[in-house]
Amino acid sequence: MSEAKSSSHKWAAGSATPPSTPLSLFVGYSLQLSLVACWVGGFASPAFAYHWYKTKNSLALSIYAAVIASGYVFPSSYTGSPALKEFYMRYIFLPFKSSQRRFKYLPDKSSPGIVLYHPHGMFSWGFANGGAWNDFYYTKGFQGLVASSLLHAPGFRLLFVKLLGGINSAEKDELVGKMKKGESFGLIPGGFHEASISHPGTSRVFLKNRKGFVKYALQHGFSLVPVYTFGESSTYWNAPGLWSLRWKLNDNKLPAILPFGRWWFPLLPRPVDLNTIGGEPLKLPKIEKPTKNDVDMWHTAYILHLKKHFDTYKKEFGGLEADSELEVW
Repeated sequence: MSEAKSSSHKWAAGSATPPSTPLSLFVGYSLQLSLVACWVGGFASPAFAYHWYKTKNSLALSIYAAVIASGYVFPSSYTGSPALKEFYMRYIFLPFKSSQRRFKYLPDKSSPGIVLYHPHGMFSWGFANGGAWNDFYYTKGFQGLVASSLLHAPGFRLLFVKLLGGINSAEKDELVGKMKKGESFGLIPGGFHEASISHPGTSRVFLKNRKGFVKYALQHGFSLVPVYTFGESSTYWNAPGLWSLRWKLNDNKLPAILPFGRWWFPLLPRPVDLNTIGGEPLKLPKIEKPTKNDVDMWHTAYILHLKKHFDTYKKEFGGLEADSELEVW
């Protein structure tokens, strides 16, 4: 692990955070909307395509087909535009009340690791804030792994997977392939299930039965690096309840959320303090064939490690009371 400087708003090529002017805020809102629209539109696009087909809207279908095709024309070696990444990172977080990311340790080739982002939230703003689009990650070829259903969603694939880069599939083959090569990567282990339980005023992670990442880390001797984003759960209100139905949708790689952000445009996140804080790595031994007891033991160890990380920074970066606890679902 290499030690990273603890800094607020660390930008590539020595650029600085732009001043908060009406124009820069408009750009920020537009970039936030582009992420949310691609995320939501990607999942809703089959329904739109069916409607356009039934109504014989050939123009809309042609544009839809072009957007899909454009996400696959880039060569596999293309890793995105650094200039576009810098532009996004300079402006997309301006509409928040405040935004910062701090990492003490970053994985490297000599000591690879999985950077685990918590919580998922509605649209994973913390993952964007402290993930693959940051200069100190993409300059090292770091990638964040996401659900394959999102990876291939029209619009999202073109803009955030190809043009911005730094995103790949969280499917087993891709994940294991990276670990065999000793490549570190980012992951949101709670997935869509964790998005479902997100709600303002709560601190929740969906980890009780998420043990696959621990098994793979043991098999390849990877460290586990916790990252917690304080404020993520408050970016949107989300309807609670109907868990059984939502779990079924989540099990089929479909989100089950009802987000409500800003009152004047509910798809935009609320202006919260968004603080993405990386912790120290939990170093795991290399066990090529870990037993169930091995996985359970180190899974428990990681949850305790994450709770300790949460407790260490909850007051400073989350404004939470001393008795606030991290809920593990």
